Amino acid sequence: MKNAMGLELSDSERTLVECYQGLVRVLQESKDLAPFERRNALKAVAALWQVVNGLDLDPGNIYEIGA
Repeated sequence: MKNAMGLELSDSERTLVECYQGLVRVLQESKDLAPFERRNALKAVAALWQVVNGLDLDPGNIYEIGA
């Protein structure tokens, strides 16, 4: 996986991006999360969004997933 500048991400960085993408997918697709689960998952996504953005990837708009 490469970032916007064409630099290859390390294994650790790829894992963080995969965590972000997985949480976003869960939040978009799951209708059965309890309110506290959704709220805390959104907090985790917000923190991981900062990481993905810092890696020069395009994490999208966090408001699109209900943050």
